[in-house]
Order: sequence, then C-alpha cells, then structure tokens
Amino acid sequence: MRKFFLPIIFLVLFLAIYLPRFFINVKIDCRSQFGACPPEVADGVSSLNGKKMFFARRELDKSLKTNFIVSAYSIQFKLPNFLRIDVVVKKPIFALKNMQTGTFAQIDKQGTVIAQSSSTTLPYAVTQSPLPDTGGKVDAKHLFALELMDGVNKMFQVKSGMISNDTLLVDIPGGVRVIFPLVDADREILLGSLKLIYTSIQSGENSNLYSQVDLRYKNPVLR
Repeated sequence: MRKFFLPIIFLVLFLAIYLPRFFINVKIDCRSQFGACPPEVADGVSSLNGKKMFFARRELDKSLKTNFIVSAYSIQFKLPNFLRIDVVVKKPIFALKNMQTGTFAQIDKQGTVIAQSSSTTLPYAVTQSPLPDTGGKVDAKHLFALELMDGVNKMFQVKSGMISNDTLLVDIPGGVRVIFPLVDADREILLGSLKLIYTSIQSGENSNLYSQVDLRYKNPVLR
C-alpha cells in the first residue's frame, strides 16, 4: 500500500506547484533600484497584468531580456497572485548635446543612449552630429570624448566641452583651453599628462603664461 501512496503524494505536490501557473491571473509588481520601474520598463510589462502566470512569466522574460535599459532582473511569485519583478536599470553617467537642436542624449558607460532630454546635470560634450535614437549607441569617437569629459569634470569640475572634427576642446580654470585628440589616443595618458602640465603652468612664475595645452602631439605643445 505504501508503494502506491508515495507516488500519489508526489503527484499531488507536483500539481499543487505547477497547475497554478496555468490558472492564476497575476498582478505585476515592478521595482527598480530607484523605486518604481521607469516607463521604459513599466510600459513593456503592464499589458501582462491579469494574464495567466505561465504566459506572463514567459513574456516577461522576453521583454526584459531585450530591453536596452535593463542590465539584470529577477522574477518571483508572491501569494496570492503577484509576480514581483526586480530590475537593475542602467544609469547614464554622461551626456551628448546636439548643437543644432539643443537636445541631450543621456548615455551610460557602454555608450548606450538611455534617454533624451532638454537639460542635464551630467558632464557633456557638444557635437554637430545627429544624436543616436534612444536605445542606440554612440560611435567610438564620441564615446571617447565623453570619457575624457568625465575625467576632466572630476579633476576640474568643468561640465562641458566641444567636439570639433577629431578633437575635443575643453576650457579649464585659469583661462586655459585644452585640445584632446580623439583618435589613436589613450584616456589615462592624456588625463595624466594634463594634470602634470596644468600643475606646472599654474604655479609661481608660470602662472598666466599659457592659454592653450595641445595634447595631440607626442610632446604636448603649450601656447
């Protein structure tokens, strides 16, 4: 009798665990590390409210895996009928401004455009090139310019610079304009060289002698 009883118990447990997936209509509860899920995520999952759990879970996986703003996520079932989604959304760390339109593309460290806006509190570079659409990526030259701006901002609290052809122009304290190359260059070497040169030209008798630091050459040029 016992040998028949155990399989029945396992069958009942199996049905208790998996059958609700096909019959429970779920409510979606979406959260990010900043609170409620942003519209870029919430808009894609709200249509699954009231759907069967099996279908909703499958579609949530599809939606979240392909969402450009989501870097990680988890989905948990909560009694009585909630699907709790916890997402880690990407965070912009710098911006790119289009000179003609004045629009800012908010960009993460990989170069993905997270959002478009009319203003920003992030360090940014100004360009004449069209901005990528939201979810698109900036090219290598623009991303390098933004990485340089991030470094200059941390050293001098300068917020913006101008991209001109293959250079980035940045005005730093003391009336000094810095010319950065944007091709065949190393970010750490450029920023390290600037820090040493700036300390030298702003000290003692060198103060106010130079108004430009050109880093496009192997040996930086002071003017």
